[in-house]
Amino acid sequence: MRTRNALQIFHVNVNCSDFDRSLAFYKLIGFRELVDFAKAEKNGPRSFGEIGLGPLFRLPENIDGRAVFLVLGDDRWETRLDLIEWKVPRSERPPKRTLAHLGVARICLKVKDCFALYKALTAGGYDVYSEPGLIDMAGTRQYVFCCEDPDGVVIEFMQVVKS
Repeated sequence: MRTRNALQIFHVNVNCSDFDRSLAFYKLIGFRELVDFAKAEKNGPRSFGEIGLGPLFRLPENIDGRAVFLVLGDDRWETRLDLIEWKVPRSERPPKRTLAHLGVARICLKVKDCFALYKALTAGGYDVYSEPGLIDMAGTRQYVFCCEDPDGVVIEFMQVVKS
């Protein structure tokens, strides 16, 4: 018997090495800040360790970082991107992987205009894999291209072509 306990994807966590640089990238592609955790605490900012996240995440009890929830639309309950720069523990960028590696390989965003976004990202100097290409997949025609965020997270952009 299948039980349905999971209701939706609430957030996807993207770790970064330079918070401001990554925040600028995600704002360029259309995200806006929903919650800035440094400003959200009523009694002043607390570290993630003080909140009690360390044991829950199998990280040191003194974990700390800078984080925001980012969203694309106006619904405060929509899926969020949880952008974090860890101060404790610090992480180094992993070796470059291919999109065929195990685990989460890329995040795909449905967009209005692939070509405008492609121009903005190339003008910003980001690592764009190719110009938008037109594909037909499962009966849907779409323009698609990929770009890496400042830490190598691959974001796929998809624009559905109306027939």
